[in-house]
Amino acid sequence: MKSILFTLLLIVFTINIIAQKKTSTPQYKYTFTVAQDGTGDYYTIQDAINEMRVYPLATITLYIKNGVYKEKIELPATNVDVTFIGENVDSTIITWNDFSGKGQHNTFTSYTAKISGNRFKAQNISFQNSAGAVGQALALFVDADKAVFFNCKFLGNQDTIFTGGENSNQLFENCYIEGTTDFIFGPATAVFLNCTTKAKSNSFITAASTTKDKAFGYVFLNCKILATDKVTKLYLGRPWRPYAKTVFLNCTYPSVIAPTGWHNWNNAENEKTVFYAEYKNENADVSYREKWSKQLTANEAKKYTVKNIFGANQNWYVTKKVKFNYNLFDVITPKQIELYNTIPNNKPNIDNPETETITAGVVRYAKVTNPKLTIYPAAKPNGKAVVICPGGGYAVLSMQKEGNRLAVEFNKVGITAFVLKYRLPNDTFNIDKSIAPLQDAQQAIRYVRKNAKDYKIDVNQIGIMGSSAGGHLAATAAVHYNFNADTTNSDTTSCKPNFTILLYPVISFDSAIMHKGSKNNLIGKNAAKEQINFFSLEKQVTAATAPTFIVHAADDVSVPVENSIRYYQACIKNKVPVEMHLYPNGGHGFGLNNKTTEDKWIDRLNNWLINLK
Repeated sequence: MKSILFTLLLIVFTINIIAQKKTSTPQYKYTFTVAQDGTGDYYTIQDAINEMRVYPLATITLYIKNGVYKEKIELPATNVDVTFIGENVDSTIITWNDFSGKGQHNTFTSYTAKISGNRFKAQNISFQNSAGAVGQALALFVDADKAVFFNCKFLGNQDTIFTGGENSNQLFENCYIEGTTDFIFGPATAVFLNCTTKAKSNSFITAASTTKDKAFGYVFLNCKILATDKVTKLYLGRPWRPYAKTVFLNCTYPSVIAPTGWHNWNNAENEKTVFYAEYKNENADVSYREKWSKQLTANEAKKYTVKNIFGANQNWYVTKKVKFNYNLFDVITPKQIELYNTIPNNKPNIDNPETETITAGVVRYAKVTNPKLTIYPAAKPNGKAVVICPGGGYAVLSMQKEGNRLAVEFNKVGITAFVLKYRLPNDTFNIDKSIAPLQDAQQAIRYVRKNAKDYKIDVNQIGIMGSSAGGHLAATAAVHYNFNADTTNSDTTSCKPNFTILLYPVISFDSAIMHKGSKNNLIGKNAAKEQINFFSLEKQVTAATAPTFIVHAADDVSVPVENSIRYYQACIKNKVPVEMHLYPNGGHGFGLNNKTTEDKWIDRLNNWLINLK
């Protein structure tokens, strides 16, 4: 008996040891994904970097979906063997706006991206410093050794790229680099192969600081050198430090290259140590080149190959196009439902006239007669829900920019979103066009409230949001919740929203500030005074109106900011909780991203929602 018991204990003990070994063995990731639409592992690039194993046993690959990533990123020296693959070079953009003199920043802390991990590779990504012409402002600080940038863009002004690392070797292939002064500078050995550089001012392309006794500094092979129309005199380079080396071979020059080609940085001593040379560059008149620069012979030019510069036995610089792996990303599959079994207030026997257009990536629908609700369930619901009404002047619906994208953003913070494709008022299709959108908004709120349990929603945490004319509809639903827009509907479920979010909303039909198109499309050019008052929503706010969050830009010429101000004042007067954010610039229709400011209104909204009782 004791022997059996001992054997059982031994088996249990052994299983526990095995289990402990299994749980204590770390499982490291080698593939990461970043996407602003929530379909990746992370929303930001730096968050992904922070989770990467240092000194990994294999290459770590980060796939980055299209998006403007407004973040300052750093890949530390301990994060070696990392590869970034962007979805599209023109649409995968990392951007920040630090510059020397901003706060405590100097040239070398002004970067948008700092890459220090050796054997780094990047493909199909734009690195941008958006500070403007304010002095030194790096788009890229790279001091990694054996770093490769393939099909990337570097956008900035002064000091766009700093090639750091005295003993570092770096390759830029099929890249685009623009800037003003010394926009490629530093001590690394760097080859620019089949690249395009574009100078934006009368200045210097390069400012190498090659260390003494190095065989190579900057080498430009088969590159195209461009200049903007305002450039009249452009130098190939000047020495940031003595012993600088820069060579251009088989490149194409613009006509504005200075006759002397090079500059000594006002220090004649530099002429004794630098090595500045050229070979068979198109459009190059070398008759007046500085005597201390050199025109290579054919034999001398032969040593300027990638293999010879970096080493014939190396393979780190061999580039190949990597296909973006979409299979690694989640697929968002929102559910679309019909809003009604029988659509009220529609004239009979209507053929579906709906049209869809896509312009510059913006999807718009016109002549909508069949209202639908697209449901974006939150992966981790927090109990809140919002019905989203896209804008479009009651003539079209900007479904993607002011609907679906907002829904995904709400999902990120646990809010289940319902994008409403409401009917666009039209006398041809509606019996009473003025109330068709309101009928749809009320029905959408009823649906959410009736099905709240299925989506893990608190029936007292259901809001409505709208942009532009969609904001007018949202505010109409907020102030006229007691108005039964659909008298054929016997459903007594409350259609009162618990909160309202208004993004550059149309509010008033007062002729002094109204959006004429929205007013005419909804109630017509010759509407009665009573109808104008009914839809002038600043006049309809009461103490029972839902708490409201408002965003607008002061320079909005389509929907004057006075619309939001009047609604805000009406809320204050009636002691309705209200928060308003007015930006000095941004115009109309900026959606999630007001490009004139680093401030994100969605972050302020999330803070407001968290504290909303």
